[in-house]
This record gives sequence, structure tokens and C-alpha cells, in this order.
Amino acid sequence: MNKLNKLVLYVSGVFFWVSASIWGYGQTTENENFLYQIQDKVYDAFLYSFQDNSLNRLKDIEDKLKQTVNQNQMVDYWLAYTKYYESLYYLKSQHGEEAQKTLSSAISLLEETESKNTETFALLAYLQSFSLQFPTEISAATISSKVKENVEAALKADSTNLRAWYVLASTDYYTPVAFGGGKNCEQHLLNAISLKDQTTNAPYMPSWGKSEAYALLIEFYVGKENYLKAKEYLNEALTLYPDDYMINQYVEKLRDK
Repeated sequence: MNKLNKLVLYVSGVFFWVSASIWGYGQTTENENFLYQIQDKVYDAFLYSFQDNSLNRLKDIEDKLKQTVNQNQMVDYWLAYTKYYESLYYLKSQHGEEAQKTLSSAISLLEETESKNTETFALLAYLQSFSLQFPTEISAATISSKVKENVEAALKADSTNLRAWYVLASTDYYTPVAFGGGKNCEQHLLNAISLKDQTTNAPYMPSWGKSEAYALLIEFYVGKENYLKAKEYLNEALTLYPDDYMINQYVEKLRDK
């Protein structure tokens, strides 16, 4: 399996008032309950999409987000996140044109978001990086420059944002060595897994990135044939994410190493 295909597989309460200032969320609204554990809802809907052979569950989440009373950074973020998984579904279903169109829509949504915060910048950079696999009139160099700019903005806003470190690492990992890639991936991934999933433990804030960082770090060490390190971080990852598909794929690969 080449790197591109692997990339495709990866690509309330008391906390409310704290996270409100981050997202520009002025008061509790009727959409707060729907946003509860929204990340898990989106991912579960994505998994069911293959069982259902349909995007209906993801589209339902998208429609509910669009119907919320207060459109703000939080809603824009989760709309883009939902569209990303719709794009993944199209891509895995061999509908490349629809995948590209949906991803472009998600990127545009975040690009047009005013007063971006660390999470907005990190997700935008991630989606832009993922878009590099699609043919476009915009050069890969231009897109890569935007990715770097947005990751740096995310880290400037919050240096403890593990998602920003993960995006920085994955960008370096998938950049060809001839173009300067592969130099800082390991350290960026180590930074990512050392950080908390969230700096604000709210059920509607993003927490993705850490399991992905572990999976990529293990792959990095496997690629370097450093099986001792690969096994060390595999065991650590399995303790934290025993059911993660991307992590568990290395159990068999490293069994006899």
C-alpha cells in the first residue's frame, strides 16, 4: 500500500463558558445539545455510510448544522469536518470528482470563516494537505505553502494544539525527500502524542489527532526499520486506543519483527 492510499485511510456544562470565548459562542443555544459529542456522531455516521451504502447519516448531520440558530466558528468547523468525511466516503467509493468537490467546499467554508482560531487553522491546514492528491489548477507548491502558513498560525495561537503538530508532521512525512520532506516528522509526532487531546474538555470541542499521530509515528519507525521503537509506541498506543483500526493493523506487521 503506497503512502497516498495510507493517507486516504488516516486522512457543556462547566466547560461551556470557557470554550465560548474560543469559538465566539455568546450564549447557550438550542443547538448545544446537538453539538454534544459531535465529533463521535460524525465519525459513527461515516462508518455507517459504508454499511448503508449511503451518505444519508452524514447529510443529516450537515443539514442540522446548517439549520442551527447561531452560525459561528464552531458550526462552520463541524460543517467542514462533516464534509471532509463525506469526501472520504466518495473517495473510497471511487467517486473522485465528488470527493474533490466536497472537500473544496469544506476548505472554502473554513477559508471564509472570520477571526479564525487555532482549531480552525489546524483543520483548514489538514484539509488543504489532504487536497494535494486531487488534480487542480492551483500548484502543489502553492497549496503546500498555504498548509504551512495555516499550521504556523494554529501553533502561534496555541502551541499545545496537538492537531496542529499532527498536521505539521503528516505534511512533512508525505512531502518527498527531494522537496525537503522527512526531516522533522518524528519530532513533530512526538510533540503531538505528548499533548492532551483537548486543552478545554468540552464535549463539542475537537479531540481528533492523537491516535492518528501514534499510527503515523509507528509507520515512520517501520519505514526506518526501527522495529524496537515501532513496538514501543504500538504498545503505548494500544493501551490508549485498543480498538483503533489504523493502530491495530501494525500488530500483525510487527509480530515477528
